[in-house]
Amino acid sequence: MSLSARVESYRPYTIRSALIPALFFLTPVVTTAVPRVTWLFFPLIAFSLILAGVRRGGEWQQLIQPNPALIACLLVAGYVLLNASWAADPGTAFGDGVLLTAVLLISSAASGAIPEVDEQQLRNAAVAFAIGTFVAALFLIFELLTHGAITRLVLNSVELLHRPHVKHARISNGEIIDLSLSRLNRNVNILTFNMWPALLALKTTSVRHWVFAAALLATVILAVFLSDHQSSQVALLVSVPVFCLAWLWRKPVIRSLAAAWCLAFVLVLPMDFLAYKADLHMAQWLPHSFRARIIIWEYTAERVFDHPWLGVGANSTRVLKEPNTREMAEWPPGFTYPRTIGWHAHDLFLQTWFELGVIGTLLIAFAGAMVALRMSLLAVEAQPFAAASLTAFMAVVSFGWGMWQEWLIGGAALLLVFLLVGANLAERERHP
Repeated sequence: MSLSARVESYRPYTIRSALIPALFFLTPVVTTAVPRVTWLFFPLIAFSLILAGVRRGGEWQQLIQPNPALIACLLVAGYVLLNASWAADPGTAFGDGVLLTAVLLISSAASGAIPEVDEQQLRNAAVAFAIGTFVAALFLIFELLTHGAITRLVLNSVELLHRPHVKHARISNGEIIDLSLSRLNRNVNILTFNMWPALLALKTTSVRHWVFAAALLATVILAVFLSDHQSSQVALLVSVPVFCLAWLWRKPVIRSLAAAWCLAFVLVLPMDFLAYKADLHMAQWLPHSFRARIIIWEYTAERVFDHPWLGVGANSTRVLKEPNTREMAEWPPGFTYPRTIGWHAHDLFLQTWFELGVIGTLLIAFAGAMVALRMSLLAVEAQPFAAASLTAFMAVVSFGWGMWQEWLIGGAALLLVFLLVGANLAERERHP
C-alpha cells in the first residue's frame, strides 16, 4: 500500500477516535456555561457511544436489554403518558412523557454500547471529561467573581439574545450591566452533577489521580460555595460523607439509599406540615428563599388531598398558578410568600404527590429504588462514586427545580452516562 493510501485509510480512524474525547471535553464545559443545552449534548454523547460500540462488533438489537430498573422506569413513563390525558396542559404533559421515554431508551442503549467501545478511546474520553469539568469549574469561578462578565458580554453582543427584560439582571440603556449570582444556579447545579463522575474518571485513568482529584474537588467546592445555590451546597455536604461510608460499607449504604429514596416520598407530606406548624416560615435566621419554600410546600401538600389518587396531571403546577394568583392569594403579615402554589413545588417528591398522585408516587419510588440497587452491580471501585452521585441528585431535587425541566432531565441522564463510562473502565482494570 502506498504512503498516500495509508494516510487516507488512517485519517477517518483518527477523526472517529478523536470525536468521542472531543465531545466528552466539550459537554461539561458547554453545559456548565449554558445548562439549557443539555438536551442537545445528551443525545450527542449517547449516540457517539452507540455508534462506536456498533462499529466494533456490537449489534443494535442487543443494546437495549430489559432489566428490572429499566422496566420500572418505563412504567413511570407510560403512566405519565396516560396521566397527560387529565393534565391542565395535555399537550405539554404528553411531550414530557415522550421525552422521558426517549431519555430512558437512549440511556439504556448507551449503557449497552459502552462495554463495546475501544478501551483506549474510552479512556481518552474519561480523561477529556475530567479536564472539561475542571475547565468548567474555573469558568464558573470567574463568572461568579465577576457577576457573569462573560455571560453579560455574550448577551449584550449577540442581537438574537437581546431581551427587554432579563430575570435576575440590572439593565441600563438596553445593556445588561449586572447579573445576580442566582442566575448562575443552573450552571452550578450541572457542575455539581459532574463532580463525582469526573473524580471516578480520574481514578480509573490517572496514575497520580489523587493529586488531580484534589485539585478538581477544591475547584468545584470553591465554585459551589461562591454561588448562591444552596441546594448544590447541601448536595456536596451530604454526598461527601456518603462517599466515605460507601467506600467502607458499599452494600449497606446502597441499600440505605434505596430505602431513603422511598422514605422521602413517605415523609415529605408530614415534614412539610411540621415545618409550617413550627413557624419555620417566620424564622428570621433562615434564608428568605427557604422560608418561601416552606409556605409553598405546606400549601401544595394541602392541595395533594384534593386529587390524592391520580394527581392534577403531569406538569400542571405551572398552569394552575395563574399570573394573578399571587395578588389574589392570602398573604398574612410577616410571610415572605403568599399562601399559594409556586411555579413548581421546589421538591420532586412533593411535586410527584401533587401531579401524579398515589399511583405515580408508588411507581417513581419503586423505579428509583431499583435504579439505586443496581449500583451494586457496578465495579467495586465505582460504587462509592455512584452512591455519592445519587445522594447529590436527591439533595438537589429535594429543594430545587421543577421535575419536568428539560435541562435537569438531560443533566441527570448525562450524569448516568458519565458514571457508567468510569464504572466500565474500572471493571476492565479488574478483568482485562
